[in-house]
Amino acid sequence: MSSSSTKARRTGRSRRQRQLAAVLALLNPLALYRKRPARADDPSPEELIGKGVRFVNRIYVLRAIGLGIGFFCVAAGFVQNPVGWPLWALMGFHGFIWPHVARQWALHSKIPYRAERRNLVIDAGFGGFWIAAMNGNLVPSAVIISMLSMDNIAAGGVRLFMRGVYASLACFALGWLVLDFHFMPQSDIATIVACLPMLALYPLALGKSTYDMSKKLAERSREFEIVSQTDGLTGLFNRRYWESLLIEEFGHCRRNTGRGGNEACLLLLDIDHFKRVNDTHGHLMGDTVLRNFSQLLRANLREDDLIGRYGGEEFVVILRNTSMADARVLSQRLIDDVRRQSCDDLGLWGCTASIGLVPFTIDMDAHYVWLQRADHAMYCAKEQGRDRLVMWDAGLHREQRDAGRVQAA
Repeated sequence: MSSSSTKARRTGRSRRQRQLAAVLALLNPLALYRKRPARADDPSPEELIGKGVRFVNRIYVLRAIGLGIGFFCVAAGFVQNPVGWPLWALMGFHGFIWPHVARQWALHSKIPYRAERRNLVIDAGFGGFWIAAMNGNLVPSAVIISMLSMDNIAAGGVRLFMRGVYASLACFALGWLVLDFHFMPQSDIATIVACLPMLALYPLALGKSTYDMSKKLAERSREFEIVSQTDGLTGLFNRRYWESLLIEEFGHCRRNTGRGGNEACLLLLDIDHFKRVNDTHGHLMGDTVLRNFSQLLRANLREDDLIGRYGGEEFVVILRNTSMADARVLSQRLIDDVRRQSCDDLGLWGCTASIGLVPFTIDMDAHYVWLQRADHAMYCAKEQGRDRLVMWDAGLHREQRDAGRVQAA
């Protein structure tokens, strides 16, 4: 037997053992309520202080609605199987006072999130007790336990759900012993009707809360996606994401070669004399020049063009669905506009631009060849005196090829 197959068997056995241990931990109430060992990626206790206020407020709304409506479910069971006034008083407290007490208790706790999870377990315990108090009246019991289970699953997953199950069982057993439980599962029509609002309204409230939370998560996800794709200083695409767009455009051009209407050109731009701005006026002024240059690019290019900051003072643009002739006119207009703004102390502080222009051609083996040609053309523009456009062709040679890159711009 090969070592790879032996390793695979050991890995599979280890995975099954971990899964079995996880299931046994869920079935073991001592393991559920025991504080789990700290992990390396856990936040420090100081970082958790004050966390979970929004969670507490969201659960507060659901608890106030659910327990307020649930009061009538339990009350109908009490009317069907009469109980003494202490249970009525306790039910009134749980239905209309406890939601406010639980919220304040959680908000004044060191870690509100953990305190609210504790409150949810208490809710589950109350649910088990009310089932015993109603002598197992089937319809309100089923409604109560299902709604409490939905809360726990939504708030803390299977682990919190199992904690709630054990709390319900313990409090049901307590109610059985204290209240002289007699199993009477029959529900009359009045009890069933009293449970209908809970069945109709509470799932709507829970669904609305879940929807609002999903919207916020989607918005946050979009924000993170934008942050991961853009350069923080200029707001243009960052190098990593722009290169992924270049690969995508390169593949699109190769697939559609010869079909017409799929021309594309690549621009590599470098800000001339940028080092002088940094050395003379400081890096803050250099950042201003970079931002102004990026705004100039947006103003002169189309929405479909893909503009990125490649690094330092270098910028890159994919001109999609653009012929070489149109790209040349656009690039020259861009250079002229940069030249005009270079005379404005509030614009580019004397900086001009050198641009290398390369159309897509089928002889390029990979996207980086496209980029290398643009880099070559751009440095030829700098060697020829800067502030100009150079278009790549196979006969283009750099004057200082053996000297490496030209002196700092």
